[in-house]
Amino acid sequence: MKQLFVEEKNGRISCAVMENGTLLSWQQEITAVQPEQIYLCKADRVMKGMEAIFVRLTKDQNGFLPYAECREKPLSGQTILVQVKKPAIGDKLPFCSSDISIAGHYAILTPFSGRIAVSSRITDSQKADALRALGKKLAPHNMGLILRTESVQADEDALQAEITALYRKWLSILEKAKSASAPCLIEEKESLLSTVLRDEKGGFERIVTNIREFPCSVSCPVQYAEDPFALENVQRKLEKSLARKVYLPCGGHLIIDRTEAMTVIDVNSGKFAGKKSGNESTFLSLNLEAAKEIARLLRLRNIGGIILIDFVDMETEESISSVLEAMQTACLQDTAKVVIHGFTSLGLMEMTRKKTGPALESVHLCPHCRGTGLKEEHV
Repeated sequence: MKQLFVEEKNGRISCAVMENGTLLSWQQEITAVQPEQIYLCKADRVMKGMEAIFVRLTKDQNGFLPYAECREKPLSGQTILVQVKKPAIGDKLPFCSSDISIAGHYAILTPFSGRIAVSSRITDSQKADALRALGKKLAPHNMGLILRTESVQADEDALQAEITALYRKWLSILEKAKSASAPCLIEEKESLLSTVLRDEKGGFERIVTNIREFPCSVSCPVQYAEDPFALENVQRKLEKSLARKVYLPCGGHLIIDRTEAMTVIDVNSGKFAGKKSGNESTFLSLNLEAAKEIARLLRLRNIGGIILIDFVDMETEESISSVLEAMQTACLQDTAKVVIHGFTSLGLMEMTRKKTGPALESVHLCPHCRGTGLKEEHV
């Protein structure tokens, strides 16, 4: 049973996605420059050597706009409409593009591209071809569409209605930009609650919240609770999941280390011995459980970029293929793009996950999770 727990505290909303008692994701509203926001900005500095432009998004925040993301290369001081694609992370500025897209539940409108594309997660070629043909029929003149995974479940009328709404939203953005003075925020990111409801695959069977008048229209029951997170001990589960050392139900554990270049995860057998110590099936059982937990933690902790996983060594190709398939299946529910490249010559699983914001531990550190993580006795 998948449930959404929504808690409003001190004017800020937090959302936790739970499934059968397991915490899948936790997000909280932030006020900084965020992906999907659209700004009317000025080209601050043109750096020809870097083939990029620094643009001023707000009075205090610059953005990075590579030439590859420019439809037309602006001169210094020129006004340009851009969309934030990646947030500021560490010393890196927000990554911007002038190739703007407007996202809906079923489709993404790309006003400056005539390309019709279908989500790579739609693997049925007949369904993909049918959606592509429908996209060509419904797309506004000279504009493109990306049909999302959820579009498979939508009929033509529902798709048409959403595409029309996205097109009107784009026209509204252009009108706002005409009368605005750069630098200026033109289009806010959707509220956190709207984004979670839009992007969560399969929807929810129940929503539990302390907001008496729930602000969004939903098809599932909405239940009121004074302290929704306490019902499933969300805070405690979050703290345990943010530790450097995370324990598996079988007795094994994971060690998660973030570096500047990548995230490295080590799978350890720990107290797990299985039915026969040293048996290939024992290692396979441990690795399969680890794969499922790693996929959950990558999403929950919002870990992006390059990820290397050192599973317990396996000897047969069959076992290796089983773990690879298990990881691919476990990552299907992730709302961010995940690409699994397979095992390297050193036996490490190599994968990437799209960066959608700072890693959760950098913005949510409980007193017990700072430094090297929770001690064993704390868990």
